[in-house]
Amino acid sequence: MDWYEWVIIVIGTISSFLYAYFYFFKDWFEYKKAKKEIFNFVKSYKRRCTGNNRFVVTVESLQDSFHSYNTKVITNVWIDLVNDRVIEQDAQDQEWCVK
Repeated sequence: MDWYEWVIIVIGTISSFLYAYFYFFKDWFEYKKAKKEIFNFVKSYKRRCTGNNRFVVTVESLQDSFHSYNTKVITNVWIDLVNDRVIEQDAQDQEWCVK
C-alpha cells in the first residue's frame, strides 16, 4: 500500500468515530449530565419542603429551569424521577410534585 492509501484509511477511521460520537453518543452523554443536574435540583427542593408546602415538577417546569437541554432529554429524566419515586402524585389534584 502506498502512503496516500494509509492516509485515507486513517481519515476514514477518525471520521467514523466522530460521526458515531456526534450522532449516537452525544444524546447519551447529555442525558447523563442532565440527570445528575436535575436530580440534584429536585432533591434540594425536597429538603426545603416541610409541612403543607410542595414543589410541582412537570416536564414544562423543568424546561423552564434547564434551557440547555432538549425536550427529549428532559422527558427521559422526568420519567426517571417518577420511576425512582423522587417525585410523587398529590392525592388531591394528581399533580406530580415533591412534598
